[in-house]
Amino acid sequence: MALETSLEDLNQSYTLFPDRDLANGYELRLEAYRKAWLKCLERVEELIRALHAPVVDRVVELVNNAYTDTLPGLPYTELPVISVTASGTSSSIFDEISSRLKKEGNDGLFDDDSSGGHIITHIFPNDCPNITAAMKTLITDSVKRKPTTSLATIDINLLQAWFDAVCSTRGSDQGSMRLVVILHDFEQFEPLVVQDLFEICSLAIPRVPLVFVLSLSSPPSPSYIHATYPRSTLSRVQLRSCPFPSSQDVLHGILLQTFFDVDFEPLLMLGSSAIDFLVDFFGRHTPSLDGLVSILQLVHLKHFEEPLTVFLLDERLGSSGTTEPNLSDPASFGFLDSLFARVHESSLVPQFEHSFRWADESPGALLSSVWTARKAFQKRAKLLRIAFQLFLLVQRFMLLLGYKTDKTLPELMCGAVRGRLGSSYSHLCAMVRKLRADQLDELLSDLRDFFARVGDDVRKEENEVISRIDVARSVFRGKDEASNIAESLGDWLSEYFQQRLVSLEESPLWDIWYTGSTPFPSELLNPSLRASIFSGLLHPQDYSTTTVINEDDDDDDEEILLDMPDTSILFQRYLESGKMINVYDWFESFSVVLEAQKRRVRARKLSEDAAVLRTPSRRKGKQRQTAEEEDSPEESEEDLEKWKLEVQARFIRALHELDYIGLIKHTGRKADHVMRTVFDAPG
Repeated sequence: MALETSLEDLNQSYTLFPDRDLANGYELRLEAYRKAWLKCLERVEELIRALHAPVVDRVVELVNNAYTDTLPGLPYTELPVISVTASGTSSSIFDEISSRLKKEGNDGLFDDDSSGGHIITHIFPNDCPNITAAMKTLITDSVKRKPTTSLATIDINLLQAWFDAVCSTRGSDQGSMRLVVILHDFEQFEPLVVQDLFEICSLAIPRVPLVFVLSLSSPPSPSYIHATYPRSTLSRVQLRSCPFPSSQDVLHGILLQTFFDVDFEPLLMLGSSAIDFLVDFFGRHTPSLDGLVSILQLVHLKHFEEPLTVFLLDERLGSSGTTEPNLSDPASFGFLDSLFARVHESSLVPQFEHSFRWADESPGALLSSVWTARKAFQKRAKLLRIAFQLFLLVQRFMLLLGYKTDKTLPELMCGAVRGRLGSSYSHLCAMVRKLRADQLDELLSDLRDFFARVGDDVRKEENEVISRIDVARSVFRGKDEASNIAESLGDWLSEYFQQRLVSLEESPLWDIWYTGSTPFPSELLNPSLRASIFSGLLHPQDYSTTTVINEDDDDDDEEILLDMPDTSILFQRYLESGKMINVYDWFESFSVVLEAQKRRVRARKLSEDAAVLRTPSRRKGKQRQTAEEEDSPEESEEDLEKWKLEVQARFIRALHELDYIGLIKHTGRKADHVMRTVFDAPG
């Protein structure tokens, strides 16, 4: 019974709306979130892999041809270097490159992570503070050798001997195998170390067929490599570049193919606020696909704070494996009442007085209304995606003819889900009315091909517009009918867009399957550093499970201060001081708090040892201090000396932490004083 009560209290702590949530609503929403997010994540990862594929194919091709496709007549062999601009990619692209370069097969001469046709070595900037460490990392990460080997781990000849042994054991040609070295975060490497590394490795090729793959986050133009490294280094390498497509184009493509694709139906539709934040984050902060995935996940997490989102997948709660809630339980009254209020406001039931309808309504009828609302929303969202793709098709056709557009793709997406594309499709249809005969014939063919690719259920719903397109093609004979048909086609498309491109918020219970205009929790990705630091210092219990503060009504500020960590104690005294802080006085006030902590801990220990059950005393101030002093035994001089050293060490450590985050400033005017840098800390 106690366990059930604790679990119920735990679930209640995870809800923001306990008055209208189910007892196990957190578990149901978590299950719905997992399914919705996994479906979205699988789609995004599939699109990311498709975007990576051309770059991966190009890198693999360059590695395979590194020592075969060379310029004739060179005085010496150049060191193959392949730069991959990864500013707009996901970090998984180098995992994909590694897996493509490796082949199946294993033998005892090299590790499992380097088995295969090509040997892959990953090197990071922290591994290469100097050339000795860089060579040791390169060789030891590649070579699996016995401890009795006489050659030093920084000798390139060890790598050559091991490579010859691998080729001999495999029975493969040395010309078909490569030693691929991937330098991650290449801009963070020390240029002098890289110069020496390239020079040493260039002396060992082609006997040791090394190929370097550089991970660059800087734009391809201007080139970081050409701007940083001297001509003497560049003359030793054969540099090939593999840039990634524009980050904005990648973002637009993923959004379009995930939430506005004809063949994919997401469980949760993205709203205009989330799209706006994504575009702003990519343009202002970092164009990273890993950031895109994180933002989409936060959007899903934020959405499932609403109790009614338990109906995202199925109105029959509990069918997914969790415990089915008892809707007849009085504890579910608030949840059912909020659901009925939403259903009553919609077009799902006739409009009656709320109090009378509630008396006659049953949970089964409410769940049936949710099923009806889900089907209605899914149908509207799917037809909206079809209409939006048709809009983009006509727009691309008109752009090829020289017409202009004043809106970006994300702006069109936001306008579509909000039902505010009236001016855009009106202008587009006006341009359609002016098409010539040959242009009209091409557009009709594109429209027919578009609807030929959609499913049977969509063709059934869009039968009217499809029939009109077929009629236009059948009566089109030449230039004489072109003007009338173009006029009619423009009117038909305008009517079709007006009917389909409507706001998703007009659907009943729309906020279960659509994020709408819910603001994105941007503070989770880009928090205020100043506010976060002050909050952590003033309320450490919110950030650490080891900090427990008993904030009873009878406890004053001094009692609460005893439970805080050292840095928070010192910061509290910091806020109570003036512009200049005397370090000795600061230390004395800090010592007083630590002495009080020590007395309280000792008193608790004595009471536990005595195992005396008594009512906690409500004595305050000097009375409590006197009682604690009476209970405390005498300490030896050695213990007192150790305690003083401990207090000094804890003070210095806390002082350095405040200094590290910039809260104090040293001044030469007074050697024993420091200056405050913050004067308006929040309460």
